[in-house]
Amino acid sequence: MASLPQHLMATPVGRERLPREVRAGYQRDRVLAAAIEVFAKRGYQGTTVDHVVSAARIGVGSFYSIFDGKEDCFLAAYDRIVTAGRERIAAAQPPGGAWSDHVAAGLRTLLELIAADPLAARVALVEAQAAGDAALARHERNLDDVADFLRLGRAASAIAEELPATLEFATVGGLTWLLQQRIATGENAPDDLFPEVLEIVVEPYLGEARTAELAARF
Repeated sequence: MASLPQHLMATPVGRERLPREVRAGYQRDRVLAAAIEVFAKRGYQGTTVDHVVSAARIGVGSFYSIFDGKEDCFLAAYDRIVTAGRERIAAAQPPGGAWSDHVAAGLRTLLELIAADPLAARVALVEAQAAGDAALARHERNLDDVADFLRLGRAASAIAEELPATLEFATVGGLTWLLQQRIATGENAPDDLFPEVLEIVVEPYLGEARTAELAARF
């Protein structure tokens, strides 16, 4: 029979137990990991607190000692996914690189994250749109951040004056739709998607030739 992790085993007499805050943190992490899988597989609307409690193997009372309810749990799971993704993307940025290099590195990392954990990707990119006003507001703020960063590409574009004012919002919307479709079908191979994604995001600023060169380098 599999044994419990060391930090969850009963503490022998005379040995100091882990602080309550640490144990609570482990429990919260376990619940969020279970919740991400449940929300991804059942959908937000099809998930109940009982589903999460059962998957996490905790009591209902323990769940409500951590979260106010299903929505609060979802928001915590969403924030966890997005924060981890932002950290990975930031770590992948080339030091001192051009705007186009930063975009390419970020997109490559994003695709790798989606391929490595499609359930988390589904929660962040699909279920967030169906999880209520608070989740949708978070989702839209994150998309706005991406649009703001893409707008910096106008300074690197030889045709900046010709670019429509709504380009960045249209680009983010198109990229999000494409990723959602690929998540739904399970076609998440980074090498297959990267050239198409780079074309959608970068080509309007740099043109076909420079975008192809960028794709070859990343």
